[in-house]
Amino acid sequence: MATDLNRILKFDRSQLSTFSRDIKERFKDKDWSTIGLTTAIFIFLVSFAVLVRILFAYYYREAFTVDSDPIVWNRNVDFFPNGAIFAGFADFRYYYKIWVDGWYNQGWYPFLDWHEAIDGDALDLYSYPPIFLYFLVLIWRPGMNDLWLALPMIIADAACAGMVYLIIKKIFKDEKNTFLAFIGGFVMALSPINIIYDGVFWLNPGPVTLFTLISFYFLLNRKWRQTFFWLALATMTKQNALFFTYPLFFIMLGEKVREKGTKRGSFESIMNALFFVLVCLFISIPWIFITPIFYGAHMLFPGQMLRLDSNIKDPDFNHTVQFSWSLKEIGVNQAFLDFIAYTSNSMLLMIVSASVIAVPLLWRSFKVKLDNSEIFEVLAVYTIITHIFMPRGVYKFYSAYYMPIIIVALIGSLGYYGKHWLTKSTFLTIGISLFFAFSFWHLIIPREFTPLILFLASVVIAFLAGIRGTFKHLEKRYQFNLKW
Repeated sequence: MATDLNRILKFDRSQLSTFSRDIKERFKDKDWSTIGLTTAIFIFLVSFAVLVRILFAYYYREAFTVDSDPIVWNRNVDFFPNGAIFAGFADFRYYYKIWVDGWYNQGWYPFLDWHEAIDGDALDLYSYPPIFLYFLVLIWRPGMNDLWLALPMIIADAACAGMVYLIIKKIFKDEKNTFLAFIGGFVMALSPINIIYDGVFWLNPGPVTLFTLISFYFLLNRKWRQTFFWLALATMTKQNALFFTYPLFFIMLGEKVREKGTKRGSFESIMNALFFVLVCLFISIPWIFITPIFYGAHMLFPGQMLRLDSNIKDPDFNHTVQFSWSLKEIGVNQAFLDFIAYTSNSMLLMIVSASVIAVPLLWRSFKVKLDNSEIFEVLAVYTIITHIFMPRGVYKFYSAYYMPIIIVALIGSLGYYGKHWLTKSTFLTIGISLFFAFSFWHLIIPREFTPLILFLASVVIAFLAGIRGTFKHLEKRYQFNLKW
């Protein structure tokens, strides 16, 4: 018996020694200097972005306030400072603050029956998935000023600067191009649209944008389970992220079918899609069991019911702007306008456009023609097009969701050219100039033209992607390098 016990103890010690040795070897294999530098840059970018947003928020509440509350952070802001048409919305004041007060002080249940809504009471109009509510109640407690309620959203938006850095670093891989990644993250930290709508007006895109970017980071590593896990978190923060399941599934399906054959590749792809659904259902607990019908209705609100007509909705001050309305404003041909309005109201325009962009990804990923830069070029165009062609239209502040994807797409396109630092710097300057020119134009343009300027941005990104793709094809075909 003693002999057996000694044998077992020796075996256990041997196993423990082997496990410890494996752990040490794994740690030794890591490039800790690179990991340390990457971590330091990430923390710097996020901290800098938070600081910029808080400083702007404080200054704005002193210079462009609509009341004189002695606590600066509790002041309400002017959405048209000095005549600039920022066209912000008072969602923070009229919805978010009331929701968290209801959560802590009134025993509020967020997913009520729409038919029992009382004169548009904010407590009856919660229209987001559960995770956004969890962000709102994360830090704030009764008696705190408004900054504590906004802080999780501010930090989430600021963290997108760090994620842009990590994504661009992953795209280019070569450590010599780390400066491209840093510049991309720095530009995101200073993104005017994000500073105004997320950092000053304290609107909602920050959390969903962060989760979406984390999903894209795992996409670059082709870790599909993690990709769809984080995309599920994004979808359960705000419904916009659901759009990305379409192109990401085709990229995954093409690669898995190539690597593992049609049956196994299709099976694994479907299982990852089901995993996405299961994560969404799990996050919906307990609400989906308490009031399943009302919960589903809140997820669909405030969308627009499909219509088979060519009517164009007049965008009142607090309404979205349809793409067809923008075309009407510039006086396009009536027959063409009716066609756009009809296909937009019926969702046909959005579905067809999304399919034209997303479906070819299946073939390109299968044929190993899809590089990481192209993925973001396509996703940037895709997210803009699917949003501006939605039947309900867009708000100006929706654009905060597109900005990091646009930055990655621009730097991915223009960072391809040249081997010399001067050449790369020149192209990088062009990309940054395009980004800031678009951002400031977007902020000051009348909101009726928002869909048009976004459409123009998608055309520019597609054009740059086409040029890069042509040079890449020629470089591969004729075996030359862009050394200039």
